Amino acid sequence: METPAWLNKAKIKISLDARPLLASGNHPVEKVINETATLNPGEIYEIMTPFPPTPMIEKLNVLGFESHSEKDDSGLYHTCFARI
Repeated sequence: METPAWLNKAKIKISLDARPLLASGNHPVEKVINETATLNPGEIYEIMTPFPPTPMIEKLNVLGFESHSEKDDSGLYHTCFARI
């Protein structure tokens, strides 16, 4: 999948490694929704997960965010959200 024009890693304002939350049995969706609400247009929120966070992507798309997800060489998914 091609990287969208809005995805500039220098504009990542908040980055969350969700693996510790998930390992403890918690789901980060509410945390992500609350933190993305603080973003200004053009700022980016990044979450790292061991799987594609499809329900979270769908939820944030409904809330008006663009999203892009990539899997790195270690198998970790980096998903970015931005309000354009």
